[in-house]
Amino acid sequence: MAGGQERILKRRISSVRSTKKITRAMELIAGSRIVKAQAAVKGALPYSELITKVVADLAAGGGSINSPILKPRERVKRSAHIVIAADRGLCGAYNSSVVRAAEGSILEDEEMGAEYALI
Repeated sequence: MAGGQERILKRRISSVRSTKKITRAMELIAGSRIVKAQAAVKGALPYSELITKVVADLAAGGGSINSPILKPRERVKRSAHIVIAADRGLCGAYNSSVVRAAEGSILEDEEMGAEYALI
């Protein structure tokens, strides 16, 4: 190989390695941000559960509203899982977390013998 081509290849290899290091650092930062966001969601869970209970109580007490959707069920026969993942930026860690959570929820349905649809 001529000296000029070898230098060009070495520079290109160095550039690719540098880009790989930068990309890895960005992935780590994105992963840590997701962990922080998940902690915030977990912290808000008690409030979410309470709001859900309040809305259910209000719906149950609304005399003229008589919908089968608002009635509590003893056993859930079918459920739908809506899974939303990202396709822009460094979203690998986020997508992995979403898929893991969806799989866990689906396993719960399977253990209870409930049918499910994945959307």
